[in-house]
Amino acid sequence: MGSSEFLERLKREVIGHPALVHPFLERFGDGEADVEGVRTFAIQYYRHVRVSRLYLAAVISNCRDDENLQLALAEILFDEYGHLNPEETHPALYRRFLRALEIGEEEWSGPPTLPEIQAYISVHYELCRDPDFRLGLGALGPASEWPVPPIYVRLTEGLKKSSGLPDEALEIFTSHVTMDVTHARIMMEAIAPYAEDKEGQRKVREGARRSLDARSVMLDGLYRAVFREPAPLAGAVGTPAAGE
Repeated sequence: MGSSEFLERLKREVIGHPALVHPFLERFGDGEADVEGVRTFAIQYYRHVRVSRLYLAAVISNCRDDENLQLALAEILFDEYGHLNPEETHPALYRRFLRALEIGEEEWSGPPTLPEIQAYISVHYELCRDPDFRLGLGALGPASEWPVPPIYVRLTEGLKKSSGLPDEALEIFTSHVTMDVTHARIMMEAIAPYAEDKEGQRKVREGARRSLDARSVMLDGLYRAVFREPAPLAGAVGTPAAGE
């Protein structure tokens, strides 16, 4: 199949992945987290947000022979860095959210990172540093830009219910709901030339699958930490491969 058909099938697989309906998102989105749980989420999720843009930089460093691909990824990275305004980078927006919860630097940098979040970070560094950058493209394209808007809608809903924060304090979440639609288009156009054959499709899908599976593990950890109980099973991880 051509890249367009492959990406459409992959999108259906991604949207159907258990990570997008994880019990953490369901309970958190319904406003079930208490004050302590919201603070735990805020501190731990920052460990993910503060390094996520570095994955893009790692992929850019690997695609040395394709300047068009570099430019596409750099456009997304430009948004992540707040168009070079240090007060508008995504980590800076997140710190604005932390301060709105009256969480200071000593508190947000103090507790050890949850092992499940550290595992997510490690998986993405591995994928995005791999010499075969198609793995990184799968992880940062289909597995990130498609799922993030619906996931962040649930996080925003839950934070409004649980914390009562105003919209301006939640910009790090609300901005992704619209921004990542544009990012998804950019990423899919960039990936398409590398998903024309079976090997390319296999690599892109592998990167996407490993990223989503790692996200499920991260959400397990957040469930355990926020609700102080083990995460219930969300169903079998994974669905049939696109094109299989």
